Amino acid sequence: MPRILLHACCGPCSLMPLVRLREEGWTVTVFFFNPNIHPADEWKKRRDAMREVAARLNVPLLEEGEAVNGGLWVRALGGVTKEGERCRLCYRPRMERTARLAREMGFDAFTTSLLYSRYQHHETIMDEAERASALHASPFLYRDFRPWWWDGIAMSKELGIYRQKWCGCILSMKEALLQQKEAAERKAAQKAERAARLAREAEERRLKKEAVAAKKALRERTGKNGVR
Repeated sequence: MPRILLHACCGPCSLMPLVRLREEGWTVTVFFFNPNIHPADEWKKRRDAMREVAARLNVPLLEEGEAVNGGLWVRALGGVTKEGERCRLCYRPRMERTARLAREMGFDAFTTSLLYSRYQHHETIMDEAERASALHASPFLYRDFRPWWWDGIAMSKELGIYRQKWCGCILSMKEALLQQKEAAERKAAQKAERAARLAREAEERRLKKEAVAAKKALRERTGKNGVR
């Protein structure tokens, strides 16, 4: 059976690539190499999640490197910090190292679990993988794993695998936290608006009820006094 080295960005995203590649007849080895996951505690959580997936699915796992300092990573970007643009500089070292290792260890091809995520820049990942393939004379197997997005989510929840809240680097962490804050503020504003609307509607009903009662009381008084 042909052997393939699967670069894994995290445990949850590796599930469906593993399943699909095996169904195609590949013998899969997973390679966890993601030094630009910040902070270090988050890197450890994702590494441990990958170890759990490897154990549960009985797949060989290679590990290399450790989390780099977030500040040093941002400095190394040379001012390219915009989401999308900086991502290429994140994919590149991972694809280069995977391609080189695949060649050194005699794998028939390499690929990456990054191709599973709907939140990643798919075309950029392809470009960088093909670039690394040419650079290290290591065949790249392209597969679009995104159609199995919901299957992967269901499987990760069933296995109880840690699911991260942001892409990886410290910049994406800050962006995710900001988005969460903005979402919470929108939710709070919507809740306050709804409460205010319900209060207005309740007040309108009260005033209407009082007006109806006042008219009824007036009719009763005029009727008793014989006034027409």
